[in-house]
Amino acid sequence: MQKIKSITLRNFKYFFGKETEQAQNKIELDKQNLLLYGENGSGKSSIYWALYTFLQSAIKDQRSKIEKYFDPTNDQNLRNRFAQPDDESGIIVEFSAPSGGTIKELKRNTDRTYSINTYQDTFTERALIGSDFINYKFLSKIYDFRNSEPIDLFEMFERDILMFIDFEEAYKEHDGTLSTKTYASDWWKFICEGHKKLPKNTNKVAERTHEYIQFQNETIPKFVGLLKSFLIDITKGANDLLEKEFKEVFRIKFDTDSIECIFNKRIDGKNKQKDGKLHKPKIPLQVIFNHGSLTEPNKAIIKPHTFLNEARLTAIALAIRLSILDRRPTIPNSARILVLDDLLLSLDMSHRDKVLDILLSDSFINTYQILILTHDRAFYNMCKNRIQDRFETGWIFKEMYQHQTETGIPCPFIPEQSNYLDLAKKYLKEFDYPASANYLRKETERVFKYLLPRNLCLHFKEDKGMVTLQLDNLISNFLKYFKELGGNIEPFKKLKEHKDLLLNPLSHDNTESPIYRRELDNIIEILEKLNQLKVHTIGMDDDADQNIFELHETDTTGDNWVIEFTLKEIYRGIRDLNGNWCLSNPNCHFLTKQNTTQNTAKVSLGTPVKLGQGYGNIRHSLKIKTHADDNIKDLKEIIFKDGQKLVQILNG
Repeated sequence: MQKIKSITLRNFKYFFGKETEQAQNKIELDKQNLLLYGENGSGKSSIYWALYTFLQSAIKDQRSKIEKYFDPTNDQNLRNRFAQPDDESGIIVEFSAPSGGTIKELKRNTDRTYSINTYQDTFTERALIGSDFINYKFLSKIYDFRNSEPIDLFEMFERDILMFIDFEEAYKEHDGTLSTKTYASDWWKFICEGHKKLPKNTNKVAERTHEYIQFQNETIPKFVGLLKSFLIDITKGANDLLEKEFKEVFRIKFDTDSIECIFNKRIDGKNKQKDGKLHKPKIPLQVIFNHGSLTEPNKAIIKPHTFLNEARLTAIALAIRLSILDRRPTIPNSARILVLDDLLLSLDMSHRDKVLDILLSDSFINTYQILILTHDRAFYNMCKNRIQDRFETGWIFKEMYQHQTETGIPCPFIPEQSNYLDLAKKYLKEFDYPASANYLRKETERVFKYLLPRNLCLHFKEDKGMVTLQLDNLISNFLKYFKELGGNIEPFKKLKEHKDLLLNPLSHDNTESPIYRRELDNIIEILEKLNQLKVHTIGMDDDADQNIFELHETDTTGDNWVIEFTLKEIYRGIRDLNGNWCLSNPNCHFLTKQNTTQNTAKVSLGTPVKLGQGYGNIRHSLKIKTHADDNIKDLKEIIFKDGQKLVQILNG
């Protein structure tokens, strides 16, 4: 399956400029699923509409209907309002798969020409057929009717769904030849446009012609029949979801008996006159409420939107859409994308839980590349925790905020994943010092949790389980730990002086003073240095003594020795600001030693000690150690794993 590697937006809706100047304009997905939090007004929905516009371009009947979205002279354009008329505007999506990738684009170039390779493109059309876009507005339209009106879903089907329904049967052209088009949207388009092209007598349609009889007695009834069959099919899937997943006590029903599409209807009161118009069908939605206290006639709810609350109506809308999605065709080597924008906004917590279980199930994860967009911080955190509990890989998390360029033009801001330093700089630039300090605290906690072993980051609380240590403890633990590794702690010691500001951003009397800003600048400088440190886990503890390392030494006679050992603790290294590796001193189990020059038999050791002490014992036994620091070699140069030097492993 093809997956999106990156999405690039150039002067499209809220995204101003090009990715070369505005790095956030290129969103790297690297074929993974995405959970994105975007505060209101940050441009989150621009991503949704960019992908929607992109895939929809494959089925536009005229190329000009794509170009209008990027033409500054067209009132339907989707260009960024701050872009100059000849600035490039477009959407570029890079797909990737094991068998290779492809780049598709919709662009208006600076010379006013267009670069569009999605129009009538097989790959893009197949991706559209296998994908879906669902947002809160779509779900609400299922029940957005007046109390006096029944629910009629045909308009929604016409706009959003018919294009995805494959009737697996082609319609006939007016001349009787079979077309090659089988999708419901193709059928409906032919019906809407075809009735205008029927033969006429003066100004009236000629009813006795072969074309009219075929259109009236075959094409329209066949379309209605195929649509009814599809509705009956998805009803079963939707009701299964409502019963098994949402645990609801009602089921839906489409009143298929009443669905009809009429062309050339008789005018009331005028027996011989017809209107020559096409009257669209209606798709009435009803609910059967299976409650023991209701009599059978009272179980049918003709107007569900007047009886059910918003959460249950949204559950119905989702069940219908997911049932339709389940019936999409699977096309080899195509992309299947599921984009959800504030999907669960009107659901209560119990329904949100159930929908998340569905979306994160194997059937969805293995079928779609999922993009979940939300402006609800609580839902973002809930969803992120759920994903991290279930998956070790396959997801990336991003946050999106309102920002502006150096010249004051609004644009999105997407900080690096789990890196709060950029956010701190953003708020510092906007003179919101407490907000900047708050994100510096988050970044300080994040970087220490990366640099420190787990046991130096967490502690157990009776009522909460394992929780992160206080910032003061994290700073102390890092300074002590890094010093023990042989690292230079001088560049980081002053962080201790700023801990009170980090713990309480409003602790200063004057949070707008130059002194306050200078402290924040100092913290940023320290954190930038901390971010230059790199951790490498060289090996994990090994209870079975199977993950063997080798230590190579030479005795006083020049003979070479190989000493085998395994780890009883995690072996970690931190690369300092000068590029030197500072290594931990793990507990090890020294197994054997062997004179490889003489090819003698291995001698068992069986000594569990710290690596440094074990190396000292080896040097003593080989008579090359007379004092504590005599003849000590760099362990990175004499420790090997699978034939590779430790220094090569670290730098590799």
